[in-house]
Amino acid sequence: MNKTLLVSAILLTTMIGQAGVVEAKPRWDNSQQAIQDAINSFKSDLLLRALLKEMPKGGDLHSHLSGAITMERLIEWGAADGVCVSTTTYVASPPPCVAGQTALSNALTDTSLYDKVLGAWSMKGAPNTLLGAHQHFFDSFGKFGAVLTDDRTDDSIADVLSTAGKNNQVYVELMQGFSSSTIGRIAKNYILPTDPWDEAYLLKKRKEIIGDPLFNTTLQNAKLSLKKSLDGAHQLLGCGTANPDPGCNVEPRFLLSANRTNDRGYVFAQWVYAYELAQTTPEVLGVNLVSPEEHPNSLLYYNDEMLALNVLRRFNEKTPKRRPVHIALHAGELIPSVLPATPEGQQHLTYHITNAVKIAHAERIGHGSDLLDEVSGAGVGDLLKTMQRQNVAVEVCLTSNASLLGKQGKTHPVRTYLNYGVPVILSTDDQGIFRIDITDEFVRAVTEQGFPYKTLKDLVRASLEHSFLPGKSLWQQKNRYDKVAAACKNDMPSTIKPSASCGKLLASSERAALQWKLEAQFNEFEDNAVQIIRALNNQQ
Repeated sequence: MNKTLLVSAILLTTMIGQAGVVEAKPRWDNSQQAIQDAINSFKSDLLLRALLKEMPKGGDLHSHLSGAITMERLIEWGAADGVCVSTTTYVASPPPCVAGQTALSNALTDTSLYDKVLGAWSMKGAPNTLLGAHQHFFDSFGKFGAVLTDDRTDDSIADVLSTAGKNNQVYVELMQGFSSSTIGRIAKNYILPTDPWDEAYLLKKRKEIIGDPLFNTTLQNAKLSLKKSLDGAHQLLGCGTANPDPGCNVEPRFLLSANRTNDRGYVFAQWVYAYELAQTTPEVLGVNLVSPEEHPNSLLYYNDEMLALNVLRRFNEKTPKRRPVHIALHAGELIPSVLPATPEGQQHLTYHITNAVKIAHAERIGHGSDLLDEVSGAGVGDLLKTMQRQNVAVEVCLTSNASLLGKQGKTHPVRTYLNYGVPVILSTDDQGIFRIDITDEFVRAVTEQGFPYKTLKDLVRASLEHSFLPGKSLWQQKNRYDKVAAACKNDMPSTIKPSASCGKLLASSERAALQWKLEAQFNEFEDNAVQIIRALNNQQ
C-alpha cells in the first residue's frame, strides 16, 4: 500500500481521545440544504465558484499531464531553459535561436510577445469557430512541446498536484507516454502491414517485442525516471516541511497513453510496453489511447486496436501473479464535421464507444460525447444498459466538450448517462490549455446542467469509486453511497476512530483509505457551510 495512504489510515485508527467520535450525518441535513439553497440563490458565478472551490472534489480521472500544466509556468520554464520561439508560429524549439526565432525569455519583458505565445499555447488565442478552436487545441501541444524536457517532469507533476490540492482534490490519474514512442517505433521490425491480426499472432508478436534489447532498457529507465520525478515533485511542493503546498495532499497515479495517430503495430507495441511497465511500477495503473480520434490512422485501425487491447487484457488476467492493468479509452470524442463526409467516414460516429466497451472491455470511457449517434448494433439504449450493467464509467469533460465539440447544455449527453444509471465523473482533460481547473467543471455542472448538490456530491464520490486504485471499496454497493462495506457496518465514514474491522479495511485498501478521507472532508465542508455561505453573501 502507498506509504502516505497507509500512514493516513493508521492515524485515523489511532486518534483516540483527541476529538472523540463524530456522529454520522444523516443522508440529508440542514447544512446540506443550506448549500443547495446557496447554489440556488447566488446571482454571481464568482460566488458560486467560491463556494464550489471549498467543496471536496475527490479525483480527476481524465487529465493529460502535458496539457494540464499552467501555461504561465511553461513560459517561465522555457525562458529559464533558454528555449527559442518562432516569431510567427510561436512554436518552441531548443536553443540556439536561428533566423525567425527569438529567445522565449524576451516574452517576460515584452507584453505583446508574451500574449501571443500564451494565445498560441492555450485556448486563450483560439479562433471563434468550432473547427478553428478544435484545430487550435490539438496544434497547441506541438507548439510548447520543446519546453517539456525530462528535466521538467518533476516541475510538471508538482504544478498539477498543486492546482488539484488548491481545489480540494485528493487524487489524480495523469496520462503520460513514459517513452513508449521508443517501443512504438520498433514495432515495424516485427509487425508488417499485411500480417494477420488475431490473438495467436498478437501474442507471438508480444513476445518478440518484449525480447527486443531496447525494450527492457526503456522499461527500466522509465521506472527510475518516474520515481525521480515523483520525489522531485514532492520536494518542490515542500512535502514533509512546516509549510507544505496543498498538492502534498493529492495522490498521483498514471496511465500510459498510446498514440493513435500511428499505425496499429505502433499502438500495439506501446500497449505491450504499458502492460509490462505496470508490472514493475505500482504508480502505473492502466492504459489509454490519445490524440485526435478523427485522425486517419485512428479511423483506419480503430477496431484492430480494440481487438489488440482485449488480447492483452485477456492474457494479463489469465496469467498468474501479474498485476491488474486497467483500461480507460478516449471514445466518442467526435462530431460530423471533423470526419470525412463520406458514408464510411460518418459511420465512425455510430460505434466507437460501443466497440471500446464491448470489444476492448474498457472500464472507463473518456468523453463519450457522441453517445446519441451510437446506433450500431442494438443501438444507444442497449449500449447504455451494457455500460450500466458492466459498471463502465464516463469521464465527462464539460469545458473540453463545449469548446472542441460544441456539446453543452441540452446537447451534451451527460444527463442521458445519469438517467440510465451509468456512473459519471467530472474531469478537466487539459486544464492548462483550457485555462481552467476542476472547480470550473463543477460550476458548469450547476449553471449549464442544473445539477443539485446531491448530484455533485455523488459525482465526486464516483471519482474515487471508479479510480483504478487497488483495494476494496468503502461502499457496500456499487454506485450507492448510503451504506458502507460490511467491514465498517458498525461505523460510518465520518467516525474518527473506526472499529477494528473497518480500520483493517482502511489499512489494506488504498481506495477505501482515500474514500474515508473524502468523507471526512465532506463532513468538515458541510459543518462549516453556514459560515462559508454567510461570508460569501456578505460579498454580494
